[in-house]
Amino acid sequence: MIFLFSGGNLKKMSLFHWILLLVFPILGINLYATVGEIFWLKQATQLLFIMGILAIYLKQKKRPRINECCFIVFFFLAKFAEFFAISGNYELLSLFFYILAFIALSREVISQTKREKASKVMLLYSFLLFVINAYLLFTHLLELKSYISSDFRFTAYIVYYLNLLILGVISLIYYLNSYSEKSIYCVTLVLAFVFADVFKDAAHFYMQDLAILIIGNLLWFIGLIFSLLFFLTPERKLRLMDLI
Repeated sequence: MIFLFSGGNLKKMSLFHWILLLVFPILGINLYATVGEIFWLKQATQLLFIMGILAIYLKQKKRPRINECCFIVFFFLAKFAEFFAISGNYELLSLFFYILAFIALSREVISQTKREKASKVMLLYSFLLFVINAYLLFTHLLELKSYISSDFRFTAYIVYYLNLLILGVISLIYYLNSYSEKSIYCVTLVLAFVFADVFKDAAHFYMQDLAILIIGNLLWFIGLIFSLLFFLTPERKLRLMDLI
């Protein structure tokens, strides 16, 4: 019998196989930790997952890009700071690193964007999406306000979500100008992180529900997986046949 992960096969494993090898055991343990309310184990599996994402990235990427590496490293530091989030200072530190991570991701998306003239319909569509998402995030922040006593802490949340909104707008512009497989990964990862944060805040501040925690965790993992796919996928416009 030939083992699937023998030395020779490890060298031939595709990106998809590496992701599967990383996701299933860690996600299973993370789900167990979430259900059992084992905070340290939940955080440890997420940190391990980020390290795995970085390892796969460095193995697959012949020429690592500074923005991509900064995103993964800052994301790791943000998650590491959450270990000590019982203290408000460490929570703010975690938000700070998340902001830096999303700034690095925004810079990478901008570097991939090639400006093309958009139609009035596309401009209107983009504007409506921006207004809708801005309204939803603003509503979410208003709900958080009654649960956050410190003005400085609430300001940090405003900056964080504003940063996410800007990232969403940049990813949408990139998608409309590119319409490639890479841009689809970009939009998907941004949406996953936005909804993961909304679910996480909902569970943390005003709705302690296990289902919400699990969904938020799954979206967090999905966001990182699509981040890796975005970083490793070359820019190539989709053809009509790719959609069939």
